[in-house]
Amino acid sequence: MVLVVALFAVLLALSAVVIWQHSARTAPDEITFGINDAVEFILPRLDSEVAMRLGRAGVQRVVEWEVFYLQGLAQKRRTQPVVTVAGDYEPAVEFIAAEILGRHGITYSAADVGAVLNEQVAYLASIGAIGDEAGGEVR
Repeated sequence: MVLVVALFAVLLALSAVVIWQHSARTAPDEITFGINDAVEFILPRLDSEVAMRLGRAGVQRVVEWEVFYLQGLAQKRRTQPVVTVAGDYEPAVEFIAAEILGRHGITYSAADVGAVLNEQVAYLASIGAIGDEAGGEVR
């Protein structure tokens, strides 16, 4: 019986140490990009005419296709660096507008898409997801 009590006490002590170690750690804050959060941030910041033309669904489409566009730039092997540009970047705007037209049959002006992308930059900055300005050649 004494052996069982002693083993139980050791188990409790080890559990307490593990819990204490985990609680003492401070994990770095993770940056989380959320489509819905981005849309909720962007929509009220847009010019009222742009917001009326696009609506919530249009802003969401633009943000979703921007994410898709940026994922397409990712490489499995980082042999050649890819510079990504946040905001009203012509290749991104053209890609997004073409995909929305082709997939959804809706035409958005380049200016409206660019306005959403510019406000997305503000959203990215607000969550700490913007790095330093990139150098080098923009593709």
